[in-house]
Amino acid sequence: MITSENYFSSENQMACMGASQFKAFQKCEAAALAEIKGEYVRPSSTSMLVGSYVDAHFEGTLHIFKAQHPELFKRDGGLKSDYLHANDIISRMESDRLYSLLMSGKKQVIKTGTIAGVPFKIKIDSLLDADTCKQIASEFPDAAAALGFCDGAIVDQKVMKDMEPVWSSEDHCKLPFVESWGYDIQGAIYRAVEGNMLPFVLAVGTKEDEPDLAALYIQDSDLAAKLAEIEDAAPRYQAIKEGKVSPRRCEHCAYCRMTKRLSGIINYKELGADAE
Repeated sequence: MITSENYFSSENQMACMGASQFKAFQKCEAAALAEIKGEYVRPSSTSMLVGSYVDAHFEGTLHIFKAQHPELFKRDGGLKSDYLHANDIISRMESDRLYSLLMSGKKQVIKTGTIAGVPFKIKIDSLLDADTCKQIASEFPDAAAALGFCDGAIVDQKVMKDMEPVWSSEDHCKLPFVESWGYDIQGAIYRAVEGNMLPFVLAVGTKEDEPDLAALYIQDSDLAAKLAEIEDAAPRYQAIKEGKVSPRRCEHCAYCRMTKRLSGIINYKELGADAE
């Protein structure tokens, strides 16, 4: 049985694919497989820890998170400035009526299912029931298009640096942060595994000096398109996990740089040629 405590265990990471794992395979198959096997640990950052700090607060597990991360504290026992600001972000979120309603559902709901024959797991930050969705649509008419006629909704909380578009070297343009970070992929996975095709809503707060907030939904047609991509790619990723297919290296990520082995001498003008 998958629980919050063992959700990210090596056993469950190998047994079930999740949204983060799927996106990791998209970026670099070799790094994703090495991470699952425990051969590579993705380095954490202060930015990531701030997001996890806020998430832990809303999960009700902040005291555990603090105990597990002594690096949050100064020598005198006080929180470092980044995490004091995390408390400001939390206060900003909780002061907003709509944001609070979105985060008022069942917390950390774990479900499993299959997509294209591949086992998946999800952990929903806030699973709203139909009554709460109706209440939100009644109090906030501009939310009715997203929640007015549904039996519930899946809400995922995101803590972002900001909500500006992000440059994509692959697409040679800036993309909305939702697409850049693969949150549309996450939404498609969550909806498919949850099974009721509920609306997928992002409750977003930023780490800016004055935190910004947003409540965003992703259209059904966009989620359906992403689900088709997932159904196409997931069987290959599962075959990689099972040792039936060799993973591809991206040759750009930290893992590939760390495990790179020289095989020859090249003209310096060839450096970066494949990225153009």
